[in-house]
Amino acid sequence: MSLKKIVNWAVAFAILGFSFCLNAETLGVYKTESGAGWLEKTGNGQLILHLKGTYYEMGYQQGKLLKNECLLTMNSVKGLLRDYLPIAPFGLTRKLLYRYIYQKEAPYIPPEFQEEMKGLADATGAKLKDIQALHSMIFLASCSASAAYGKASKDGSLYQTRSLDYPLNFIDRKTGTPLQNQNLIVVYQPQSGVPYINLTWPGFLGSVGGMNARKISVSEMTDDSRYESRAGLPMIFRIKQTLSRAESLDQAVALMTQGALEGGYNFIVGDGKIPKAMVLEMDAKSVYLGSWDGPAESNSYYYGRKKYQYHSAEGLLVRTNHPLSKDLISNHTGPIEGAKGESGNRFWDLQARLEKEYGSLDLIRMMEIMREHYQAMCGAPDFEDCSSTIYQAAFAPGTGDFLYASAYGNPKKESEFKVSAYNQPYQKYNLYELLQRKP
Repeated sequence: MSLKKIVNWAVAFAILGFSFCLNAETLGVYKTESGAGWLEKTGNGQLILHLKGTYYEMGYQQGKLLKNECLLTMNSVKGLLRDYLPIAPFGLTRKLLYRYIYQKEAPYIPPEFQEEMKGLADATGAKLKDIQALHSMIFLASCSASAAYGKASKDGSLYQTRSLDYPLNFIDRKTGTPLQNQNLIVVYQPQSGVPYINLTWPGFLGSVGGMNARKISVSEMTDDSRYESRAGLPMIFRIKQTLSRAESLDQAVALMTQGALEGGYNFIVGDGKIPKAMVLEMDAKSVYLGSWDGPAESNSYYYGRKKYQYHSAEGLLVRTNHPLSKDLISNHTGPIEGAKGESGNRFWDLQARLEKEYGSLDLIRMMEIMREHYQAMCGAPDFEDCSSTIYQAAFAPGTGDFLYASAYGNPKKESEFKVSAYNQPYQKYNLYELLQRKP
């Protein structure tokens, strides 16, 4: 390729608002018996961790390559807990989390993920119970997701988004390092199972969304329900199990709905091979499953003495933090309307923005529409109703392309609006290209 073509290509991508990372620096390699883990840093500063082997080995590889960063993640979680529970010592909080949550979850967590936590503990020197307790924390957050395929998308392919609206005040008090400044792309190549990517942070082994090499993608949103149980398969390992095992949409749905159910969530699960996406609404009692033509998408119901009406659009799915199905709404406990950032207001705004470009949606526009939606919730001059968004992603499971933006900065020094992912640049990656990379 000529220099002129390279320059023109780079300029075109810059205009579109993202960069495809061509240059990367290998920061370290750690070999174990059945594979080697290695860490790279792209030209724009993104850390990408490649793991290969058994789950114990992959946990150990991560701990060896990112020991200090893993400990910083643990300390940033402690910082958040101190913000919310300033009187309670962390040792007491950790014991309560371990005894009353993790020990009830443990029988349902797949053994390989328990082994991965053990490998991480052995490599970092952290207490295994601390790691287990911290992985038992599930934060309710105002996430959103969407999927477009068939008539809804520009070329019929499946495109899926995911916005993770976690708090931005996970901050290590000693160094002042926020969790979002340690954002990490992990490329898993398990000895047994399906390769996949996880968008996460050092030392956090669960998954809150991702995509695998069999063209399966998963997005997650919380959904307040009166039916919550600690004795069930935790959401972060429910998603990870699906990404690591599912080779078809049917398998993904079966894994996502596997008992025991533990709480209220909405999921969008897609398969780029078909292409098709499904919505799952669940709590510890019930599960709803449907696509764009399912009964929930054109449902009507009364909630809080007000009638809500929904409508469907072929090939288009949208979810925020409330159910559309009649069975699940009867168990819902959160607000739908009220402040600008409440679940219903976000649902209708995001749906309207996507429907406005129905038939021309692609990977870039899905990402841009999601960002525009979040930016509009938090406008000048008062900057109220801002969502604390720690990362946003858009997936094209059919090709393996994905776009990723992470929050960056300290919201205690800057506004949440400036720090959040929807105001940070996003980059383009490809799962299959990442799997082919060598240190």
